[in-house]
Amino acid sequence: MSSEGYVQDFMALETLFKRFYKPLQAYAFRFVNDKDLSEDIVQDVFFELWQRRESIRFEDVVVKSYLFRAVYTHSLNALNKKHQNVCSLDSERETDILDQYVSSYMQNSEQSLLLKELEEEIMSYINTLPPQCHKIFMLSRSYGLKNREIAEQLGISIKAVEKQISKALYGLKEHLVRKDLFPLLILAFMCSR
Repeated sequence: MSSEGYVQDFMALETLFKRFYKPLQAYAFRFVNDKDLSEDIVQDVFFELWQRRESIRFEDVVVKSYLFRAVYTHSLNALNKKHQNVCSLDSERETDILDQYVSSYMQNSEQSLLLKELEEEIMSYINTLPPQCHKIFMLSRSYGLKNREIAEQLGISIKAVEKQISKALYGLKEHLVRKDLFPLLILAFMCSR
């Protein structure tokens, strides 16, 4: 590459950096909730863009889309790393976090943009539960009834209620892991404390 081409690419990258750095950093922050980490993510993305400058067209729409997609991917990777390092929790602790988050979500209807996808997946999964399991789960999490109250209302044992709730939570955890959304759940739980 000629020195003139190198300078043009550098100036193009500098223009993109000045234009998109703050929006990208804010976008990353929505996922990772950490100012330093979000800055690192954006810098890494721009470094990768520089390394791949010969294979990427510097047209505004194409590069903008690339940058936001790259920041999204890097943010999820950072959450996965955080989940593996910080949250190498035993299965019971993960279920407790899931249980507490679902309870607070079901009783609080305010939705943040960041967690919209997570909340949609939770509701989507809950709606696939068998009728009895769905009813027990909703009475527990949406209406805040105690297991004893649910057992009395449905004419079943407290053990049966506990079993259905555990089954729903375990299935929900597996569903979120398959969808790569469990790190967002951990983040949401940590941010809500």
